[in-house]
Amino acid sequence: MFDRSAHLYDLIYGFKDYEQEASDLVTVVHERNPGAASLLDVACGTGEHLRLVRPAFAHVEGVDVEPDMLAVARAKLPDVAFTEADMRTFDLGRTFDAVTCLFSSVGYVVDIGELRAAVARMTAHLAPGGVLVIDGWIRPDAWRPGGNVMAQCESDEETAVARVVRSRRDGDRTHLEMRYLVATRDGFDTIEETHVLTLFGDEDYRSAFEAAGLDPEVLPGPMGPDRDRYLAVRP
Repeated sequence: MFDRSAHLYDLIYGFKDYEQEASDLVTVVHERNPGAASLLDVACGTGEHLRLVRPAFAHVEGVDVEPDMLAVARAKLPDVAFTEADMRTFDLGRTFDAVTCLFSSVGYVVDIGELRAAVARMTAHLAPGGVLVIDGWIRPDAWRPGGNVMAQCESDEETAVARVVRSRRDGDRTHLEMRYLVATRDGFDTIEETHVLTLFGDEDYRSAFEAAGLDPEVLPGPMGPDRDRYLAVRP
């Protein structure tokens, strides 16, 4: 999905307060596991969260299914290990003191079976006392009825990009249709992509955690009141 837009990702999401999100994440992890020294970020994207939390951990790694996103992450953090893998099936053969899946990336799984598989794989990579943090997609009851549209523009010294988004709901699936107009000194480019994310309810997230042997707690998510953060400590 990001094969043509990965190089624009950090520019488009420049509005996000990554610094505050990273600080809050480190606090959440260390409150529950003060000795946490290693962290794995699942669906790490361009590695921006890892770049900012890295000073708080002796060892960090990232996993993502998108090779073009990983190319950006590797350029940014050349001495960090990144693995191309699916969150539903990945197996790194080692454990971590914290595992995270941020910015609603878990919404890309299709159904409750895949959600449970993803949570199970993340849990399998937790050391005893390890902390799992998953930021959910929008709650079903918080989705605004009908179609929604938005637009944004961002630029730096090399690139200007305008993105318009039309989002709609079909049952428990949300479709985010995106169109980009990109300007560089070499000319213009247009990009089209569609992202499909699943609306899971609180009971779905809780059941996925419980199936993995975890007792979840729910915190406010960093992206606003319509997205929750689920957190648990492995016994």
